[in-house]
Amino acid sequence: MDCKGFSKQQNVDFPAKVLHGILNDHLNSCLDKEKGARERVVEPLVSLVKSYEGGLKSHACLIVQGLFDEYLSVEELFGDDTQVDVSERLRHLHKKDLRKVVDLVLSHQSIGNKNKLILSLLERLVYYNPTMYRDQLIRLSALNNANYYELAIKSNKLLGQIKRSELRSSIIGSLSESEKFIEDSENVDRLKCRGSIIEQMEAIVNAPLSVEDAIFGLFAHTDHALQQRAVEIYIRRLYQPFFVRGSMRMKRLNSGLVASWEFLEKHAERKNGCEDEVLDESFVGKHSERKCAAMAVIKSLEFFPTTLTAALSEVTDNLKGLLPFGSGHPTICDNIMHIALLGTNNQMSSLHQSGYEVQTQDIIKELTKVLKEGEISSSLQNAGVRVISSIIQIDDVQGIMRHSFHWSAEKLEYVEEPILRHLDPTLSSYLDLDKVRGFGNLHYTTSQDKLWHLYTVRDKRLPIKRMFLRGLVRQPLSTEDQDGIIQSLSTLSSTSRSILRSLMSAIDALELSFLDSSSRSDHAQIYLCILPEQKVDDVLSNHKREQMVGLQEEPAVEKILDEMANEINASIGFKMYGLGVREWEVKLWISSEGEANGAWRVVVTDITGQACIVHIYREVKDSSNKNMVYYSTSGRGPLHCLPVNAQYKPLGMMDQKRLIAWKYGTTYCYDFPLAFEAALAKLWIQHPGIKKPTDKTIIRAEEFIFADRDAVWCSPLVFVKRKPGLNDIGLVAWRMEMSTPEFPSGRTIIVISNDVNFKSGSFGPEENAFFTAVTNFACSHKLPLIYLAATSGSRIVMEDEVKSCFKVGWFNESNPQDGFEYFYFTPEDYSRIGSHVIAHELTLPNGEIRWVIDTILGKVDSDAMMKEGDLIADVINGTGAIARAYLRAYEETFTLTYVTGTTVGIGAYLARFGIRCIQRNDQPILLTGFSALNKLLKREVYSSNMQLGGPKIMGTNGVGHLTVSDDVEGISAILKWLSFVPPYSGGPLPSLTSSDPPERPVEYLPDTSCDPTSAIRGTMDANGKWLGGIFDKDSFIETQEGWARTVVTGRGKLGGIPVGIIAAETLTQMLVIPADPGQLDSCERVIPQAGQLWHPDSSTKAAQAILDFNHEGLPLFMLANWRGFSGGQKDLFEGIIQTGSEIVENLRNYRQPIFVYIPITGELRGGAWVTIDRNVNPDHVETYADGTAKGNILEPEGMIEIKFRTRDLLECMGRLDHKLMNLKLKCLEDGSSGTRETKEDLQKQIKSREHELLPVYTQVALKFADLHDTAATLANVGAIREIVEWTNSRSYFYKRLRRRTAENDIIKNVMDAAGNHIQYKSARDMIKSWFLNSKTVKNKDRPSWKDDEAFFCWKDDSRNYEGQLHDLRIQKHLLQLLDISNSPQDLSALPQSLDAFLEKVDPSIRDHLIDKLRRGSK
Repeated sequence: MDCKGFSKQQNVDFPAKVLHGILNDHLNSCLDKEKGARERVVEPLVSLVKSYEGGLKSHACLIVQGLFDEYLSVEELFGDDTQVDVSERLRHLHKKDLRKVVDLVLSHQSIGNKNKLILSLLERLVYYNPTMYRDQLIRLSALNNANYYELAIKSNKLLGQIKRSELRSSIIGSLSESEKFIEDSENVDRLKCRGSIIEQMEAIVNAPLSVEDAIFGLFAHTDHALQQRAVEIYIRRLYQPFFVRGSMRMKRLNSGLVASWEFLEKHAERKNGCEDEVLDESFVGKHSERKCAAMAVIKSLEFFPTTLTAALSEVTDNLKGLLPFGSGHPTICDNIMHIALLGTNNQMSSLHQSGYEVQTQDIIKELTKVLKEGEISSSLQNAGVRVISSIIQIDDVQGIMRHSFHWSAEKLEYVEEPILRHLDPTLSSYLDLDKVRGFGNLHYTTSQDKLWHLYTVRDKRLPIKRMFLRGLVRQPLSTEDQDGIIQSLSTLSSTSRSILRSLMSAIDALELSFLDSSSRSDHAQIYLCILPEQKVDDVLSNHKREQMVGLQEEPAVEKILDEMANEINASIGFKMYGLGVREWEVKLWISSEGEANGAWRVVVTDITGQACIVHIYREVKDSSNKNMVYYSTSGRGPLHCLPVNAQYKPLGMMDQKRLIAWKYGTTYCYDFPLAFEAALAKLWIQHPGIKKPTDKTIIRAEEFIFADRDAVWCSPLVFVKRKPGLNDIGLVAWRMEMSTPEFPSGRTIIVISNDVNFKSGSFGPEENAFFTAVTNFACSHKLPLIYLAATSGSRIVMEDEVKSCFKVGWFNESNPQDGFEYFYFTPEDYSRIGSHVIAHELTLPNGEIRWVIDTILGKVDSDAMMKEGDLIADVINGTGAIARAYLRAYEETFTLTYVTGTTVGIGAYLARFGIRCIQRNDQPILLTGFSALNKLLKREVYSSNMQLGGPKIMGTNGVGHLTVSDDVEGISAILKWLSFVPPYSGGPLPSLTSSDPPERPVEYLPDTSCDPTSAIRGTMDANGKWLGGIFDKDSFIETQEGWARTVVTGRGKLGGIPVGIIAAETLTQMLVIPADPGQLDSCERVIPQAGQLWHPDSSTKAAQAILDFNHEGLPLFMLANWRGFSGGQKDLFEGIIQTGSEIVENLRNYRQPIFVYIPITGELRGGAWVTIDRNVNPDHVETYADGTAKGNILEPEGMIEIKFRTRDLLECMGRLDHKLMNLKLKCLEDGSSGTRETKEDLQKQIKSREHELLPVYTQVALKFADLHDTAATLANVGAIREIVEWTNSRSYFYKRLRRRTAENDIIKNVMDAAGNHIQYKSARDMIKSWFLNSKTVKNKDRPSWKDDEAFFCWKDDSRNYEGQLHDLRIQKHLLQLLDISNSPQDLSALPQSLDAFLEKVDPSIRDHLIDKLRRGSK
């Protein structure tokens, strides 16, 4: 078919314009009423034509972009999370279209084939014009998963090509515009314009970004002036630290371009040697020696000899001038020759097909061959050239390749230096490459922004991959030049911001390498060199200048650098730690007229991501005045007096153990004290108003060990101070004394941690004994016990000696496939290890004697103590012991488990035995690993341990109380929790003066129902104003948030006093029961749970919280807003009666003040009231209500069904409604005389009236019943103590809390002095009488027990009641002795007991006691 406008014989583009015109003409010719329908019919054709409007290439681009978008629309969903998590999220997102979820998951499962297609498109189409696909490339490069590593790398390279092209265009524009302005302007000041060009060139030379590749791309530019400027900029940038201004000379040849210049070789030196002792010699500045360099820019190696000869001829005079005076012939004197080989003659298509590396290798081989030619080599030697640097560019995607050839005195030829490959030799000296020179098989890569050089090597002794990152800072950031995270740290100095930006760039490079498991490093070290000299003001931030006034310059700079390193590490240290960075080092030159002048090095060792060790060094010359060394003014740095170019050593023991722990996903156990110290330092920063002790460190840790390692179950514990990592069991424990804001003088905790380096942190016999001993120590001293859990569970052990020598008795020795009958020992083996087994003797027909093994006993030492080789039965026995000990610890002191690593088996049970549990988001708590379960089920059911015991499970079933993202946050959460806990069981509450005034009114006012979290912690209104709740701002920490969400539990503070809080959720919550993959017929269930009701799970949660608060010694606040218990069949089956009873039981046993408050718009009814009624624990419970609160057995609707039924409503109508009264009266009057019809008519009118009034009188009844529920009624009948208005509740309860906690402290002293022979109420009455009868109170006009000011005045002076307490102690001991006198056996043993007692008493006290006893007997 022929169409008008084009011929079928011609090979032309798709006729988009012609077809578009034909379609438009057709549509325009249609009637208006038909046009809409026709447009819909031809819409596919119109879309197709539009896609071809830019030609075939544009159409292909649109097709590829569409494929990329389709790919990304699926894979971006699976970027960071696992397939299970994404599937779960998609399922909730597309509840009504699950087919879409299936399609997305199935599409993702074909990721391998899809990636092959995308990579092929990138290589075959995008490669040639990546700018058209910029948006898709950015999205592809952002895919953060190992599945997309190749795509991310390829996309980043193509983006780099785009950036280089844009940068090159920008450079051309900036240099050409000034030139064009000069040419076009007649009256312009040409000198001024030339200065503008120089300024532009200077800005490019000092650009902080990597612009070398972009500049090199201009070496082949057809504009000769622009080409020469590019060459000059490249050279000046290359030699930026030591370029001699004014020495640049250029000459254009037919074969290329030649440039020559001079440079200074700089190095720092010291006048005197460096010894181990502290030196006080001044530091010397710089020594300069002038050298010469040249560059030959050629398009092909065939021009190299000609161009080189011309270049050397051009600079011969200058080179000779730099040689030593009187030299007959030039010798090698460190001059440099650069060869710039352009790629203009190499077609990109041929390169792409043949391979970039092959092309480069061929060129290098040819260049090496040329350099070995005698004439060229001789010419270079005569010119004093020691180093030859080749710069090769073949295409724009791969960038440029660099190779360095150094003169070898041994081989008498120029030999390539492999370690300097990819680097310019002039700057390589600033990268400390000598430190990695000793490693073999160094693998080099560069970051995508070309700012970092990455060297990867595998440790020879260990399967550890190390990475060394090297980078340069060319220009520090100005105050305005900030972005990203730097913007939030604008208070940092310019030097700090420059370092921070460079380290963030290194993080980007590491994140990209981490996507590929083959290139992922286990241990990374970063080195950064700042080329421009820094002044002291550059290093010092503005807000710290005043702190440095009066300090000597060198100590001041050292302090500045230390603080700078800590600030930087605090901002990005954790992210670097997660990428394996364990050390980063910065070298900088400080220019000063004082003693701080010279080279400095900052070395930061990162321990946990936040806890780091900083060492500051100077660079000085050693005693021989030859080598530069690290010099620490304190002499304590680990690198002190080591050469600065000393090779990196293999990883030490501690680094290896830290690395193993990191691979397990946790922190090395011996680094936890440092983590506690770092978290504690942050905690002090949050309390600037409290004076931190300066006479001691904020944390001191002493390690526990067994005194006798040979009898661990009987051995006492002793404290030692030893180097980390010397433990020989899988547990480590410390007694830590910490100075906290609540206890500046110090508090003590016990910390136990698994060591994953020792048999995966498993519990063997010795670990069981150690855990039990440390737990018992914490119980006996009533100290908080913290368990840092990362364990594989109980150790699975086997008798290795038996395993190594047992033999098998086969049914058929010649055919083992028939099976075996028994195991046996030979007589020789039985004589050696027969004690390890129970065996019987078997004599074969041939006379051979075999000892058939019946039971394997294991090895037991002479003292019958468990050893390393013991069997699993011994391990299980010890496991029961640690379970018993930890359960006891929960009852007797404070216990807290932090799951820092995968916790299996007994570790999971311990997490529950200690009740309080903090879980890391990425670490599971489980009984059996997923792979073992899959083997048990004989199919792949579970995909990860997180699916079994991650926070989504343990955070919603009540095991986990809090979840944290990392160990730093975990340790901070531990310290935060401890801020609510007394220093020892039964000790004083850790109160602090609150920054939130206790007298502040409660500003949160609910519209309808009272939101519990807003009532507790406050909320923000629509205008961003904070509306305070009852408790202190930012003090509330909710626990078990994901479980039983119809009740809110946690800890907060009121006026600085810690309290436990329980509140009712008013909104309906959804209980989600996940489907179990192990059961094919299971499915997810979503059960709505109404608010303001006790459910089985919320009752259990509240009962557990009450028990925890009681053990912690916290006063309890209950914001009571419950309408009752959920009493359906399911609830009764799940034990709502039992769990509700637990609340009552735990409240009955509560020994601290309890405040039950019905909040604004709240109500408390029925069983819920009974559960928390004050009579459950009259000594401690006080009940209050807001004026709007309601309370009763039933709600008004329920009450009128019983107490105000229809009959009562009718009676009320008959009594109150006049019309009805008249009708009834008339009915009575007409009853005897009226007709039957009249009477029936009146009855109908009465019925009609009653029916008409029934709704309104129902409302009357409801209101009448509601009047029985008011707070005034509750107060009148004594159900509540007092009405407390909502806005004043905070100040009221603070005063009441402060009074009751003070009373409670004295009551405890009274009961302790009396030996618990008196009850709580009696003790309180006793204190009341002491108070009212004291002189302090009697002197007042109207003494009152309710006078808080008088009470505290009386309480604070212990002399007011110390005598009475002494009398109670006398009475207590008298009663004890009277009990003894009632038993003749006890009485006869009394003298010996007294003798033994006096023997153990301190001698100074003993004499006093004996004297008192003698006086008393007289």
